[in-house]
Amino acid sequence: MIDELPRSVTIDGTDYPVNYGFRTFILIEICIFDNALSDTDRVGTALELFYGENMPDDTAQAFEMMMWFYRGGKDEKKSKSKSKGSSNSKRCYCFEQDAPFIYSAFQTQYKLDLQDIASADLHWWKFKCMFESLNDDLKMSKIMSYRVTDTAGMDKHQKKFYIDMKNLYALESETNADSKMALAKRDADMLKHINRKMAEVNSEKES
Repeated sequence: MIDELPRSVTIDGTDYPVNYGFRTFILIEICIFDNALSDTDRVGTALELFYGENMPDDTAQAFEMMMWFYRGGKDEKKSKSKSKGSSNSKRCYCFEQDAPFIYSAFQTQYKLDLQDIASADLHWWKFKCMFESLNDDLKMSKIMSYRVTDTAGMDKHQKKFYIDMKNLYALESETNADSKMALAKRDADMLKHINRKMAEVNSEKES
């Protein structure tokens, strides 16, 4: 609340202006979890969305700084269990599938019409804070809770209710094990992939 929100990232002493608006990061997250894309395409598309024409030469650092920005400036370890409804590594929301519920939640709680606001007018960090602070009585919050609630130990009636809700609001890609991967693990896998590709390129240049 004291410092201005960042609109650029610093890599090797150089400031790179970035697309910091909420829509950019909604698209980035959709891209990261798009199982139809290869890891290379996920990384490339996400970086293009974030940096635009200001792409740094150091792709690995560029990716790390993008993910730092995505996490709201938090270190990876500190951010693992901070997301709303994240009692485990299973995803509890999808910006694409849950768009109507998220739109309605922001309209109800904040009187904010996400359709009418320009992406650059709502910084991703502001949107992230607002999304993670949605009231528990909103439908979107209840849906996220249904998806991650552990039914172990519940009586049969309560358990049936949660199972029914889980089935009703299941994420479309939920049966794919890859979609249950924690975002932090996917980040690490992508970064390893980038570093491996860079090493291969450097090896080819030396030979």
